[in-house]
Amino acid sequence: MNKFWKKLKGGKFLAIVIGIIAFALIAGLVGGLLARSYLLNSFYNIPFFGEIDLSQGFNNQNLIIRDAKKIVVEQNAKVTEVASSAGSSIVGVFKKQSEAKSDSATAVFDISNYYLPNQLLGQGLVVTSDGWIITNLQFEATARPADYVIITKDKNVYPLDKIIKDKLTQLNFIHALAKDLPAKKFVVKDNIKNGQLVLAINWHNDSWLSSIISQRSKDSKLVKNSDVFSGAITLASQPAEEFKGAILFDLAGDVVGLIDSQGVIKSIREFEGAVISLLKYKEIKRPSLGINYLDFSSLVDVNGPSNDSLNSGIVIYRGSDGVAVVKGSPASLAGLKEGDIITAIAGIKLDKNNSLFDLIQQHIAGEKVSIEYWRAAEKKQLEVTLGELK
Repeated sequence: MNKFWKKLKGGKFLAIVIGIIAFALIAGLVGGLLARSYLLNSFYNIPFFGEIDLSQGFNNQNLIIRDAKKIVVEQNAKVTEVASSAGSSIVGVFKKQSEAKSDSATAVFDISNYYLPNQLLGQGLVVTSDGWIITNLQFEATARPADYVIITKDKNVYPLDKIIKDKLTQLNFIHALAKDLPAKKFVVKDNIKNGQLVLAINWHNDSWLSSIISQRSKDSKLVKNSDVFSGAITLASQPAEEFKGAILFDLAGDVVGLIDSQGVIKSIREFEGAVISLLKYKEIKRPSLGINYLDFSSLVDVNGPSNDSLNSGIVIYRGSDGVAVVKGSPASLAGLKEGDIITAIAGIKLDKNNSLFDLIQQHIAGEKVSIEYWRAAEKKQLEVTLGELK
């Protein structure tokens, strides 16, 4: 026993303790590596010492987690990229100024020879490369296109030759005498999702990031009208004054909507029919059907889902005014009646992905479309000549 204590006093005890600790640390490290390689990665596929890429699950927001400790969000770079590229499709609308008189012999500054930022009347979005633009600017009835110009981000000035009021959205389409303007793609409707990040950009190149919380109109009614867009985009916060008239983009750079002068966000889906009409006929001929209806996709059968349940299509139904089919409307003239269940327009089925408004607005006034419907237990089909929205 005395010999043992003498050895400890000689310093061997400390060496033993250090050896035990070192062995424990090495064993722990080896065990962790084995667990990661053969257990955790195999069963859960979680690379705790590598990079976790969650970008595919977050609406393409490029969220990456590295080393399970450091979170890298590439959002700022994406926002900057979209603001730079998408902003080029936004133009400013100005009152046309008389051409400046220049004297080559002298170089005298005259502020009246310039368009100033505070003279901006409204903003617009380029929708076709040959000069068609949507704008929030409300023109007077007597306004002449020649009295206005648009100015691009790179300071090119183009005169206007047309101003057309869209009866559905109450916004204006203007045409500039320009070519090769940078038009942006409209977002696919299925790619507009609640929770999605969107970026508002104005002509001054200010940008504001928010997210979509709803796509339903605040005054949405159970009974809808075939000639009225029933959707609306609501963001997490109200746009500031400087973003009234701005354009809304997703983080892929596609156009989601426009913010009007009242701060109401209009979905780009409201404008698709007008753009189609402009491209074909150089004028807006919004179609009209003239019915009120209930959408089966928003209803739930009291008996639960079954093979006999109606889960798609619409039923012509009376609105708050007591009218189901507007007198003298295209639907009335074609013979549609209250209680008819419409299942398809021009061969395309009505369902949660294809609303009546969307399908009707793919056509123009005066065009004939086929309508498939049920009356009682009999399947029928007829042809309707669409009217023009008043």
